[in-house]
Amino acid sequence: MNKFSLKTLYALFAIVTVTLLAACGKGDNEVPNFGSLSVYNASPSLSTYDVYINGSKLNTANLPYGGGVKYTQLSQGTYEAKFNVAGETAAVYTKTGISVANNNFSTLYLTGTAGNFDGLLLTDDFANTSVEKAYVRFINLSPDAAALDLHIKDATSNLISNKKYKEYSGFTAIDAGSVTFEIKENASGTVKTTLEPTTFVKANFYTIIAGGKVTAGTNERLFNGQIIQHR
Repeated sequence: MNKFSLKTLYALFAIVTVTLLAACGKGDNEVPNFGSLSVYNASPSLSTYDVYINGSKLNTANLPYGGGVKYTQLSQGTYEAKFNVAGETAAVYTKTGISVANNNFSTLYLTGTAGNFDGLLLTDDFANTSVEKAYVRFINLSPDAAALDLHIKDATSNLISNKKYKEYSGFTAIDAGSVTFEIKENASGTVKTTLEPTTFVKANFYTIIAGGKVTAGTNERLFNGQIIQHR
């Protein structure tokens, strides 16, 4: 999987579907439809988690903050995700009605903290993009942060602006190469955190998450930024 960009994977999905449908026309059994789901832990809690999809454990290692499970192929349909503190049996959060559509990619983000967990399910649209650019999406998942901007250091304007808690952008094109991002408070322009310089690769897709809490409580992470590569 690491050898392919998401753009290539999207195209391969379409090719496989067409090929299998052609086989169906020759009297073979009906071909099932598949989509892909990834899951990431963006909760400010210091705990690690296990995730179960329709009762089956999805992760092989505990999910730390910023950790997740890469795209898993699932039959088209509706699913339920349960998150447990790693090693425990009781669910701390359950999200129902997760729709997996044919040839589609989506990502579920766990957010919030004890007593107020939530899940944000986003469709990952990799179509109609250039292989000469890298693509970045921004999500504000810091429960107590004000509206935030995503800014490339030393740029004259924001790349993405004014995202409140659980608000997000679409994938935005950037030049491939080493980029240093800043996450800024929209109202004041104050830089809240600067991410480490990261090499963004052509035809690859990334989500930058503003996470943690501005005022962190016991067993909670301070405000920070995380970069996730979709694969």
